[in-house]
Amino acid sequence: MNLQKISVIIIVKNAQDTLRECLNSLKDFGEIVLLNNESSDDTLKIAHEFGKEFSNLYIYESEFIGFGALKNLALSYAKNEWILSIDADEILEDEAKEELKKLDLNKFNILALPRKNLYKGEWIKGCGWWPDFVLRVFNKNYTKFNDNLVHESLILPSGTQKIYLKNGLKHYAFNDISHLISKMQYYSSLWAKQNLHKNSGIFKANIRAFWTFFRNYFFKKGIFYGYKGFIISVCNALGAFFKYMKLYELKYEKPKTCALIITTYNEPKRLALVLDSVKNLSLLPNEVIIADDGSKEETRNLIKEYQKNFPCILKHSWIEDKGFRAAKSRNEAIKIAQSEYIILIDGDMILEKDFIKDHLNFSQKGVILQGSRTILEKSESEEILKKDDFKLAFNKKGLKNKKNDFLASLIYKFSKIDKKFFKKSELVKGSKTCNMSFYKSDFEAIDGFNENFVGWGREDSEFVARFLFNNGLFRRLKFNALAYHIYHEENSKNMLESNHQIYLETIKNQKISWKG
Repeated sequence: MNLQKISVIIIVKNAQDTLRECLNSLKDFGEIVLLNNESSDDTLKIAHEFGKEFSNLYIYESEFIGFGALKNLALSYAKNEWILSIDADEILEDEAKEELKKLDLNKFNILALPRKNLYKGEWIKGCGWWPDFVLRVFNKNYTKFNDNLVHESLILPSGTQKIYLKNGLKHYAFNDISHLISKMQYYSSLWAKQNLHKNSGIFKANIRAFWTFFRNYFFKKGIFYGYKGFIISVCNALGAFFKYMKLYELKYEKPKTCALIITTYNEPKRLALVLDSVKNLSLLPNEVIIADDGSKEETRNLIKEYQKNFPCILKHSWIEDKGFRAAKSRNEAIKIAQSEYIILIDGDMILEKDFIKDHLNFSQKGVILQGSRTILEKSESEEILKKDDFKLAFNKKGLKNKKNDFLASLIYKFSKIDKKFFKKSELVKGSKTCNMSFYKSDFEAIDGFNENFVGWGREDSEFVARFLFNNGLFRRLKFNALAYHIYHEENSKNMLESNHQIYLETIKNQKISWKG
């Protein structure tokens, strides 16, 4: 294969120690696309000096957007179909280039290069570092990288043909113990953020660490590399330990602030009952925001009256009345929320006193919680509205209307739904924004609710689907986070069919964002 028909892509950050040698090993290729990720050392200076001598180097800049996304960005700048992806601390061996020249490739081929991993200049063939084949040469019209934050990899379509080379890369993996530990800390933090859908715990972290050391040091021959093998095995074990402990800390640390978002549209009497039930909560939210879908002056005046003596911050987010636009009204309300955790209810949901406390107790990053809803009968609702007394809702009899921490924990544990659900079913039943909660950061990661929805139906299900496609989880919170739904006639379903088509499009394409 003609090396001039191959584009090299390389992501760099603070790579001054190895970049010059790396670039010198790539001079024979058609072009080198160097994407700088906010280097603060002499990396760019070295790159520009190299570029003065060799005109095939093209330098671009980007902030950190995740390793997978960075590599795909670099890929977009490449002019040739065939790509060699290399890291700034890797050197392509001359023998590998000669081997490449002899190959006649088709677009289904992906080349796996053997990598020699060095610690303080010594090639370590133990600790799981050898053999180490990495997929690095491919056709960009056939595949690309996944969007992983860390440990990115090429997507392997059905029919991929791997070719293993005899020669490959020299990798300056770590210079010393400090270098090893700093990288371990950095990558373990990224891994934890990327794997919020996984379970973790203190016992699991310790078992993983013990097994990682034992496997690398004894089974994978780290013991034959003196103190270096021992240090690598220990740091690999610490990496496993901190990955799971950082994940545990991220997932199970409870939010310090929360916002209660209440949707409404021209129902001031019902809204007043809901706000009265909020005042009665055992734990108040930090802020309450009314997501108003275009109500008239009566609602505005009601909110102003409540703002005079409400026990927490009460805000009014209003959008112009252009039909049923619950998605947009919620997005606008959440946008002005200052809290890290969001709880959604409708403007006709009367809250049991521990409602906020229950949501926060079960809150986790990467998880949508679906609280419990009891629908009040028409006669019960009429009496509550007539007497203007929200507490009458609590007279509703029945097992499911009673708080039960044991059953709540049991159902929560076994109610997990993730993106694999869509392989066997089309719709997550019971996903309703009338009683739902999540972290604001998770909401922002999928660009909130889909504002293409107009009219009633599917905007909540579509939101949950995109949340799951972003490696989130959906969990039901029965017998906790209780709310009583004041009876009303069903909303018009005129737009249900067109809304369902939007939903199906999201499922088909496994969309994460609804924009673009």
